[in-house]
Amino acid sequence: MQTKRERQEGAIKRLEKTIAMHEANAELTISIMEDKKMSTGSTDKVESLRKSKIKRAQQTIENTRKRMR
Repeated sequence: MQTKRERQEGAIKRLEKTIAMHEANAELTISIMEDKKMSTGSTDKVESLRKSKIKRAQQTIENTRKRMR
């Protein structure tokens, strides 16, 4: 059985990978949008969504680390 701390550390690692993939390029964001049948025509829309996903993941990591102390 995993401890709470192990689960939190695992979540942080997964989120860091997600951030790295979103920062590398917009392909992940575009594929997510296509899966949800969203329009991918506007580069501004894709970029805005990509930035918000990165920001939310970073905030989640920050909050998780605060709770781990």
